[in-house]
Amino acid sequence: MAWTHRERLLAALDHEEADRVPIDFGGISASAIGPMAYDRLKAHLGFEHETKIYAKPRILATPHEAILERFDVDTRFLGLGAYEGAQQEIDETTYLDEWGVTWRKAEDGHYFLNVGGPFVGWKDPDARSLEDHAWPDPGNPGYFRGLAERAAALRRDTDCAIVLNLTTGVIHQGQYLRGFANWLKDLYKHREFLTRLTEILAENWIAVARGALERTRGNVDVVYVGDDLASQAGPLFDPRVYRELIKPHHRRMVGAVKDYGVKVVYHSCGAVRTMLGDLVDIDVDAVNPVQVSADNMEPEQLKAEHGGRITFWGGIDSQHVLPFGTPEDVRAEARRMIDCLGSGGGFVLTSVHVVPAENIVAMFEEARDYRRR
Repeated sequence: MAWTHRERLLAALDHEEADRVPIDFGGISASAIGPMAYDRLKAHLGFEHETKIYAKPRILATPHEAILERFDVDTRFLGLGAYEGAQQEIDETTYLDEWGVTWRKAEDGHYFLNVGGPFVGWKDPDARSLEDHAWPDPGNPGYFRGLAERAAALRRDTDCAIVLNLTTGVIHQGQYLRGFANWLKDLYKHREFLTRLTEILAENWIAVARGALERTRGNVDVVYVGDDLASQAGPLFDPRVYRELIKPHHRRMVGAVKDYGVKVVYHSCGAVRTMLGDLVDIDVDAVNPVQVSADNMEPEQLKAEHGGRITFWGGIDSQHVLPFGTPEDVRAEARRMIDCLGSGGGFVLTSVHVVPAENIVAMFEEARDYRRR
């Protein structure tokens, strides 16, 4: 059987083995690459095309079709457009987004620094005050301008799995609006406020998702959403609190996507092992990035406990092997993960943003060429 790229990716999500493990490079924003690293990769491979940047606040390069074909990548990125009418460039390194959050650019990278959100200064937040806030319009035409045409073109011009990258999840967006420390305190001290805030954010996300999926019916295979649950050492907050306050909204968000017959890949960095059962319960199909160097994230145990229920999208050690290993170390790591996480299907191999060019090449070439014995 000759597998198409789309068939190969969907087989992994259905826990079936294809001719080889599917490869993702830039199909989701978490598997994209920083522009400086991308320029080094182009030079290493001898490509001379322009480096195109996707969007703020994460300044990431969009891999050129020639490079995606070079590595036989199975996914293609589809993103929303920029919100129109509310974003504002403050200066060369600072801008205001549609949520009223101000961002400042790091010297040589993303707009990492949340300078301030509209609710950061609220000392005793009241849920009722949220009703009068000027929320972004989920029907803003900027999100959807050209989206249907771009999705149709990807379906027409490639045989790849098309991944729709949607807006930030309710945890991250709440943290941006409220401030990270304040948001964590609200989980315990201001639950009525936190619950209403999360409800509003989920409603907005679902409306955007439906607007995008209506316009791209039949031309999207997977939806990507990022909403970190964990740190290097474990969950960011008590899993019981997640199940009470956040999980019901995540369930609604995933359900809205599943209404369109589309798969869901959920991104959370860190040690998420204790939360994987929750993601399975709300019908998430795949988890990314599978940070195997985090605590309690041994791939053998992950596969044994959840291998038949969720697909692992990532898996290569991004803290040690990819950035600091030799190309042969990377090839060995790719083979190890394919043999472990790819056994019986349920594995998509991908990269992280900034690694040496020769290691990117080694990882993708090994994934493309390696067949498990």
